[in-house]
Amino acid sequence: MSEQTSAPQVDAFSAQAQFFHHSVSRCLERKDVTIACGRWSDGAISEIIPNGQAKLLPAVYDGCFNGVREVRLEEQSHHLHVDFGRIHKLAYTVAPSVCLNFKPSFEMRLLTLGAGGAPTDRWLVSLMLETPYSEDQLNEDIALQFLVQAVQEARERPDLVEVRIDPEVQVGPIGPQLLNLLRKAVGRGEGVDWDTALAAIPSPALPELAPFDPPLLPLLRKALALRDASLVIFRDRTLIEFKTERVDGIHRYEEAGHISWQIGDQHDHHCHLSLSVINKVLFSAEPVSCQGGGLNYTVWFLTSGPCGNPYRRDGYFSIVLNRPYSGRQPRTEVIEPVLELFRLFQHESWVEADETFIRVVHEGPPERPTRSELNDAPT
Repeated sequence: MSEQTSAPQVDAFSAQAQFFHHSVSRCLERKDVTIACGRWSDGAISEIIPNGQAKLLPAVYDGCFNGVREVRLEEQSHHLHVDFGRIHKLAYTVAPSVCLNFKPSFEMRLLTLGAGGAPTDRWLVSLMLETPYSEDQLNEDIALQFLVQAVQEARERPDLVEVRIDPEVQVGPIGPQLLNLLRKAVGRGEGVDWDTALAAIPSPALPELAPFDPPLLPLLRKALALRDASLVIFRDRTLIEFKTERVDGIHRYEEAGHISWQIGDQHDHHCHLSLSVINKVLFSAEPVSCQGGGLNYTVWFLTSGPCGNPYRRDGYFSIVLNRPYSGRQPRTEVIEPVLELFRLFQHESWVEADETFIRVVHEGPPERPTRSELNDAPT
């Protein structure tokens, strides 16, 4: 959040964080709530068992950090920091869970913002009911309390709360019981089906839920237009290279709400990339053996975690110049467009450059070193 952010925007941000604070605090008051951190799809989940003793401490920062809170457990040193400023919605969810032997879990998921502030369906923290079942039977009192709270908060702030009942749960063993409880929570009588009961919960079509284009698209389009360059996807024992001259741009496809991005024409060589996982673009210039000790000019598209590249673990893909030299001389006609691309986007928060690349921007491309210069270089 910049210094130019208006007072109404700051007030709205604080009010949103305070709403999340109130909702999570109320949930933590229950003695049967587990705080789950992480997701099985990412490889691990840690669980905090507060037994109703967890407290959310008040905000201690201003501005864009106003959403930062600490979850403190009484008489314990273990604690959790969470930033409500990076949360866009609370999703009260009933869905099959491995933690309950694949019976449906009842949980409040804190849905996170993605690259460029895009709302996602991902969560890193959820508050789960520990015992929604008694001897494998649904505890209807506990389930009804969960649904009533979910519906109340969704009606209070439909822009910040949603209720999700997984389709598999709706047709599963507890489906009829759960539907009856949902009817009570929304104040509808018998005979109301799932669609009608769920429709009684406000769920406006907000602009933030519209399909989102990653903010790096303009940069990527220009990078794919660089002369004498390649799009490189490097994985363990596999390297795939697309010449930019053969790539006709980026194509966006949407099916059943899922957006995919295709690089290259459908009737020519192409690839599909998950552009939404990219959180940083790095401009790099480093000496490499394949350029005879000269600089390799690369635009890296990086993720927040490993993606299989043995050279750099966060390197999802890159666009690299193929022949930046003619003999010892730098080919400024192909190097300068890369430098200009950086100048054009350098003020974006997700764009960075390494030290050597910055030096080239200010001093110009150096010549390729001679063999004797390489031999005399310090190791």
